[in-house]
Order: sequence, then structure tokens, then C-alpha cells
Amino acid sequence: MALYQIKNDELVPVSETSFAEQGIREREHLQQMLLKSIELVAPGTMVIAQEFDEWDGSKRRTDILCIDKDANLVVVELKRNDDGGHMELQSLRYAAMVSQMTFEQLVDIHGRYLAKNGGSAADAEAAILDFLGWDHPDEERFGNDVRIVLVSKDFSQEITTTALWLNERDLDIRCVRMRPHELDGRVVVNIEQCLPLPSAEQYQIKVRAKSINRRESLRTAGEPTGYWFVNVGDHFDDAGRSWDDCKKYGYLSAGGGPRWIGAIRRLPVGEHVFAYASGSGYVGYGRITAEAVPQRDFVVPSLHRKLVELPLEAKPNPKTLDDLGICDWCAGIEWISTRDRSDGVLSEHAYRNTACQIKQPDVVRRLLEVFEPDETNRPANVVK
Repeated sequence: MALYQIKNDELVPVSETSFAEQGIREREHLQQMLLKSIELVAPGTMVIAQEFDEWDGSKRRTDILCIDKDANLVVVELKRNDDGGHMELQSLRYAAMVSQMTFEQLVDIHGRYLAKNGGSAADAEAAILDFLGWDHPDEERFGNDVRIVLVSKDFSQEITTTALWLNERDLDIRCVRMRPHELDGRVVVNIEQCLPLPSAEQYQIKVRAKSINRRESLRTAGEPTGYWFVNVGDHFDDAGRSWDDCKKYGYLSAGGGPRWIGAIRRLPVGEHVFAYASGSGYVGYGRITAEAVPQRDFVVPSLHRKLVELPLEAKPNPKTLDDLGICDWCAGIEWISTRDRSDGVLSEHAYRNTACQIKQPDVVRRLLEVFEPDETNRPANVVK
């Protein structure tokens, strides 16, 4: 869209320029401006972090990570060039990688962002809850979708075609133009959303929400299968948990607050569980042998020694070890089959919960084909 100024009863075009010509850099200038005015390109969002790069096995970093009022993560990718480069491909990678983030991890990431920018990490959870209008963390309502916002001076036809196609398939991806102009020695910027067209956006959101709700209903519908899902919780290096420890000493753990502790304590002795490692997939299958107890009290049956006395890869935090409302709780597991973290399978069938019953017989069948291929050894309650 061209800009004009009125001079002497005439419409005089305002000269378009480029960020490069004006010495405006991507990270040093544009990114910092948007951090202070994120509403201009992503209305209704809150900045969580910038230059986020805490991936397992990747050194890439997303420009700005946000959360919206529906508790969905929002990846904002920024380019200062004229066509957007390959930003749609980059943003899809980032969206896939952040999709497994938990609320607990979100709070930790935002806390470090606040601390790095002169704030207090202790204020992170309260700030997020206040933005969302929640009284307490709710893992089940958090992160059910990931949105993408692309910001550039303009976009190539390849990017716009890709964005339109992805939107038709229920991925919320938006293209926002930031075009600089030079006016009387000053730089002015025209910001407009070009995809989806604002006039059609309300209808598209309704269609997308209906589709998402339908998929979620299908995912959670049905009767319990007798099999459980547990996230092993070691996706980030500083999580204080290790799948190798769980595999070696026969347990699964969760902690950090009543919600996560309550989830691990619900695991019923005698039933079977599939262990899931975020970012990798399913890595273990076993039988629950003991109800969850505080980590300090968990005894490894095969060694007759307390877990905290053993050489763990992820050492327990001594500051929280005796706080039963925060410390990790461990449930005993007799492993039937395990895999290395790098060999995880069926990552597309993850659940948002720390621990929950699996209500999809087809998922159980597929997992058993991997972890218990001999049908004669399977529990009697499995659907044939």
C-alpha cells in the first residue's frame, strides 16, 4: 500500500526506503522495537523470551517467543529483507520444537528472560497467570496449539502460497508487512497484516477452532485401555531429571507442585505404562510396581538402597528435597522394554499431561507392536 502526504492540495507519494538503507539492523533495532510493541504485529500476546534457543540437538533460535490469551505459544519470526527469505520454513521448525513445552518450562524460560532484562525471575509465573486470567497453572489448557507470525518488509510468492496452504490445514500462520518510508528526514513505518486478510480472519478463526475442537475430542474420547502415559520430564538440560536414571534404576518421577505430584501419585500398581521423552517419542514400556513416594524415600528394590544415595546423572536439588509439596516423587517401574532417548518412537501420539490413561486402543496397539511384539506376553486386557 503506497503512502501519500498532502502538500498544496496535492497527494505527493512518500518515498519508500529499506531498513538496510537506513542502517536499521534486524536484531539490534527491529527486534528490540517489537519487544516493546509486540501488539503491533501479534495483538493479544505477551512476550515470553527473545532469541530462544533451548532445543535438544539444535542450535537454532527463534526471534521472539510469545503466548496468547488462549494459552497458545506464538512464534514470531522477523526479517528485514524485501522477500522474507526462507522464514516460513524456519518458523515451522521452531513451532514444532516448542510444541512439547510444558507450563513449568514456560515459567522457567520467562523467569530467565525477566532476570536478563532487569526484572525478577520470581515474578514470572504471576505475570503469566495474570496475563491469562488464571488463578493457578493449568497444564491441560496450556499450549494446545502453536501460532506463527512472520514479519518482513514483504513476502515472496513462495511464502504467501505456503502460508495460505498451511492456514487451510488449520495452522495459524500470519504474514505482517513492515514497510519503511522516508518523510522529511524521518523514517516512518507502515505495518499491516496481509495474510490472512483481516476481513476474512474472523470466519477463518471460527473454522479453525471447530476443527481443533473436533481433533481434541477424538484424541481424548473412549474408555480407558488399562495403559498409562507418563512424560519422563527431561526435555531441557536443567530439568533435574534423566531418562537414563529412570531406565537404570526402575522409576518415573514428577514434581514441582501439587498438580504434577498428584499426577504421578495416581499411577495404579499393577497396570502398565509407556514412558514418553519430550522431543524424542516413546522410550519405555513397563509395569507399575510401587506407588509414588518422595524422592528421598524411594528405594531401588534390586539394590536395596535409596535412590538419592546412588550415582545419579541428574542430582536432586538439595533445597527442595525435603519439601514434599515441590520435590520429585518417584513411582517404581519394572521395565519390560526400553530404548535410548535418541531412538524414541511415535512422537506424534504424545499427551499434554504429566501422567494420564491412554484412551485410544489403536495407539496402544502401535506401541505394543514396538515394545512387546510377542502377543503371547501381552496383558490379557489389551485389545486384539
